[in-house]
Amino acid sequence: MSVFSFHIRGERRFWIRMTIGSLLFTLGLLIVVPSMNASTSSNAFKRFLTATESLYDAVNKGELSKAINDLKEIEVQFRNLPMKEIATVDGIHALAQSITDMKRAIAAVKPNEEKWKSGSATLRLAADALVHPDKPIWHQYRSVLQEDLAKMRKAIPQSGTISGPAPESALLAFHQLSEHYRVIRTAAILQTEPWKVERSDSVIRYARRILHADSPTNQLLQGTIQPLQEAMDDLFPGNKETSAAFVPPLPVAPPSWGWSAMMGSFIVTILTWVGWRRYKVDEYSRIVKSPPKRDEQEDAAQRLMKRWNSKDKR
Repeated sequence: MSVFSFHIRGERRFWIRMTIGSLLFTLGLLIVVPSMNASTSSNAFKRFLTATESLYDAVNKGELSKAINDLKEIEVQFRNLPMKEIATVDGIHALAQSITDMKRAIAAVKPNEEKWKSGSATLRLAADALVHPDKPIWHQYRSVLQEDLAKMRKAIPQSGTISGPAPESALLAFHQLSEHYRVIRTAAILQTEPWKVERSDSVIRYARRILHADSPTNQLLQGTIQPLQEAMDDLFPGNKETSAAFVPPLPVAPPSWGWSAMMGSFIVTILTWVGWRRYKVDEYSRIVKSPPKRDEQEDAAQRLMKRWNSKDKR
């Protein structure tokens, strides 16, 4: 065997090894890069969830300055989300709209505890749906909505006629239902076909028109229950297994004096800072010292709120 032929074989082995090495390297990239991208996307969603949890806690503790900073962080993390990983354009739009609604609630001159709390809960549930698509927290609202519907059904007379508007208890039950639905709507549209959410919107609007009519008939009032039942049921999957965590539904009740007074002092500080020195502090104080009485009837949302808070303390 000549030195030349040995040299040729050596080069051939070298190029074979290089080719195999290149193929293995390319195959490794095909495996590693997607996993790295998936990890990056997961981290972005988790950072967004952390920001919404911080906002939710700050609002419920009355830490208003912290809530404003948390909302700014939510905006930053929202821009960093991998939008291609979100299933529908409707979901992206709903999430952006929820952030905008929360900004408006915070910027409002008159404090509204319900809007602050419902807005922060909406964002937290939506973020959780992105991080835990298989067992999102919002699925636990199924039983809450069912209880709201049961209250509506009980409040509407089964027979006879109604003279005048719908019963007050039916209006209250429907208000609770629509508020609880509003809290989960963004999370639902991130995971459910948009037409199901649109149908729920339409059914809610129709029921509101009937219930707030001057003199609705029993037949019309009873006719709102079945469409509401079907629309709410269709938002949830057949499997009722959900996350062990829970975002308590909001009690539909007037704001407490303490929260309103704290909001009032916060607004006075802001207005003074921008130069509105003629703000009527005394007048505002007289208003918040006489809050309306809370509804004595405790709904499912209030009971779940107490249960969730007691778990946190343990």
